[in-house]
Amino acid sequence: MSVCLGSAKVCALRVARLDDNCLSIPGATNGAVSSAIVRLQSSPEYDAGQEFLQKNGCGDICISLRDLDKLKRMTLQMELCTRDLELIEILTGATLYTVDGEVAGLGRRGVGAPDQPGVSLELWTRAVDTAGNCSSSGNRWWRWVYPFARFTLGDTTLENGIATVNLAGFAEPNPVWGNGPWNDWPASAFPDPESPEHFVLDSDGPPTAACGYTTVPSGS
Repeated sequence: MSVCLGSAKVCALRVARLDDNCLSIPGATNGAVSSAIVRLQSSPEYDAGQEFLQKNGCGDICISLRDLDKLKRMTLQMELCTRDLELIEILTGATLYTVDGEVAGLGRRGVGAPDQPGVSLELWTRAVDTAGNCSSSGNRWWRWVYPFARFTLGDTTLENGIATVNLAGFAEPNPVWGNGPWNDWPASAFPDPESPEHFVLDSDGPPTAACGYTTVPSGS
């Protein structure tokens, strides 16, 4: 049966820390699930295909050939509405500050700091059709996966308004992502390990969001 559904809203994100071999790291401080996502913009970055052109002696084109553009990576722009400090630490390698034993602030990753390892990034959007709230699609979701991503903190604007958290980054393929850090990729396989962006229908929907770290299970 074919599926023809739209995507509306983005309701949750989940991240997991990756090691230098792009494998997820199990443990209590290596994941985060948040409903603070405002938007994610994913834009393909291409290397322009080579063009071959030959003119004849009269100046007219006699041979023309152009190769297809080649995908290099996805450029990511993400905005959060709250400062979930542990989530930002995983995403950007920021330094956490504690006050009286409680995480209470962070410092942006410093000048000259080495690159932090990547993360696995997953997001959930509503799967919808023309029936709107009475959609025949039921309680189904699109699950978006960027199997290897890196982020840096973007601009900070402090004013008479809501100060959101802006992050800039990119996504690349991760051939060892497999069934995902939580062993719950809903499709029968992960067939294109060279793709930096994937999405699939997910009847389970997003996991429960919580401020702070979320445990990444072992054996993923």
